[in-house]
Amino acid sequence: MKIIPSATAFSLRILRYLPIILIGWFITAPAVAQKDAKAKELLDKSSAVLNQSGGLSVSFTFYINDEAHKIKQSFDGQMLIKGTKFFLETPEQTVYFDGKTQWVYNKSIEEVSILEPQPQDIQTLNPISTFELYKTGYDYKYQGEKTDIQNRKVQEISLFPVNKKDDIRQVDVQIYTGDQMPVFFRIIYKNKAEYRIHVNKYQTRLNFSDNQFVFDTKKYPQAEINDLR
Repeated sequence: MKIIPSATAFSLRILRYLPIILIGWFITAPAVAQKDAKAKELLDKSSAVLNQSGGLSVSFTFYINDEAHKIKQSFDGQMLIKGTKFFLETPEQTVYFDGKTQWVYNKSIEEVSILEPQPQDIQTLNPISTFELYKTGYDYKYQGEKTDIQNRKVQEISLFPVNKKDDIRQVDVQIYTGDQMPVFFRIIYKNKAEYRIHVNKYQTRLNFSDNQFVFDTKKYPQAEINDLR
């Protein structure tokens, strides 16, 4: 399976929108900016739940439908989060971030790239902190209660970028009514590319060692090091 750069980049910042990440279908953003009170109430509750979740484990399925590049595919992945740290596992890559240094291991060529994201990029990388972007960067509208593919009762909210030059046209997020956790995201781009994330399973308040978020060279003895710091 080959993942195009845009899809890979998106997976690296997965509950910037897995909480927004944090998406209805081909709806035009309102001409007049608006912030729906019901939508804000739900987003605020979900944001609080995420910030109080402690160690978080998320198993998900990621769907790509990119008409421009004629790509339609999906893959499963897992993400572990602890404060500013995270670990991301997909079929092609393993990503570690300890709050300062990021390691991206490409499985097919056994190469790990090491870099230190700039402060402005760290917020984009951290799924929980990027959820806060809805407070300043998006207008939002409550779309009502629905039932998801796992037969869970969810509340759906659509978000629209305030900046009309943004490549994203719309973000839909579904929040589980049981505990206010986000469980589905759809990101629709102006070029008609669409990404969907279904959260299959999640656990909160887990105890992760800090080593979980650091690349261990002993586990990858054949890996070629590409240090970009």
